[in-house]
Amino acid sequence: MPTDKQYPKAQKTPQNANFNAGSQTIVAKIISEFKDRNRAEIKKWRQALELATNPEAPRLYLLQDMYDNLESDGHYISNRILRKAAALCNDFSIINRQTGKMDYEKTEFFKEEWFYNFTDDLLDHIFKGFTLLELTNPQKLEFKLIPRRNLVPTKELVLLKTGDDRGISYTTGFENTIIRVGKPTNLGLMADLCGQLIWKRNAQQSWAEFSEKFGMPLITATTNKTNTTDIGNIENMLRALGEAARAVLPEGTTIDIKPFAGGDAYQVFDKQIERINSEISKPMVGGTMLIDSGSSRSQSEVHERNLDEKISLLDKLIIEFIVNGQLLSVMQTWGHKIDPVKDKFKYEATFELSLSEHWEIVSNALNFFDIPIDWISKTFNMPIDGIKEIQAQQPVSNNLKPAATISGGSFTGALSENFR
Repeated sequence: MPTDKQYPKAQKTPQNANFNAGSQTIVAKIISEFKDRNRAEIKKWRQALELATNPEAPRLYLLQDMYDNLESDGHYISNRILRKAAALCNDFSIINRQTGKMDYEKTEFFKEEWFYNFTDDLLDHIFKGFTLLELTNPQKLEFKLIPRRNLVPTKELVLLKTGDDRGISYTTGFENTIIRVGKPTNLGLMADLCGQLIWKRNAQQSWAEFSEKFGMPLITATTNKTNTTDIGNIENMLRALGEAARAVLPEGTTIDIKPFAGGDAYQVFDKQIERINSEISKPMVGGTMLIDSGSSRSQSEVHERNLDEKISLLDKLIIEFIVNGQLLSVMQTWGHKIDPVKDKFKYEATFELSLSEHWEIVSNALNFFDIPIDWISKTFNMPIDGIKEIQAQQPVSNNLKPAATISGGSFTGALSENFR
């Protein structure tokens, strides 16, 4: 366990009078540059990976620009939101390491916008790789993301311009303002998903071109006219026929409308896009049926449990490591009432029960404990006027059944200590 000497003494109020974000922070010194928004190609993706993993002079700007270019895909966006929400929408608390009791005042301080923004940026390392968050306002605890395209994580440097040979080392002089997230060699899930997203974008573009060329039926005309003026008029009328579905043609002219008789373009392009979507969903949320419709409810529930009970637990564990290992110390340095030695950030252990299962637990507990009627009424959403008198010859059942109006519900929460 860390000793008190490892952490500076906390001040009564946050001390940031001498903190000038414009002159002290790294993010304020970075020079804005052009980002490559041109068409993403497989060749460019492979070149970007080679540059990012170059052992001598690694650079991330090509790869990160490609991430920004491809992350507008709707399927990717929905999976990313779902993955992050599975971790962010969970309850947590600041507890005393020795007693295990929650500190309500400190917990409420964390349940504010600054901490949501912090953890939201923190979780982006899953998709985009190693992340640096810099404290720019110690009093309000505002953090800004240092652009990943300017990072050289394996050298522990930040480049003010992506073409520079030298940069700022974030290991010296920034111990109280920098939060590191992830491994320096981690390039994020997008390093593997770029290929899928490029193929999907190409398939959508090819389908659009196909629809433009072959979406409308071919209209031909046969005529016995040889005069160039008549032929020109017929051609103009055919164009009008394609738009307005009517035309006046000279005598001796016949029209033939030929629908597309080639292969099934829907099966070619849509199936390719569908397969790519499934390949995107698997590494992001652990399954394919949380975003798209599945073949059965039971299979979709299995995929949901993979996300809630496995993947999101891993994401929450990473957040706990970062908060307890780095954030609390930074907060204490700037005078916030937090002590990394005594305090601990912890997500609540959650579980899910059906309403009938929850009722069975409570009804059995009634035989041993006095449970407030108001709590029962509120938990099961039913009015209770009082306790019904039970005749002596009628034994109390340990398996009370819930009312029909609430039997289809569900309950999510943490058991009281009395019921564990």
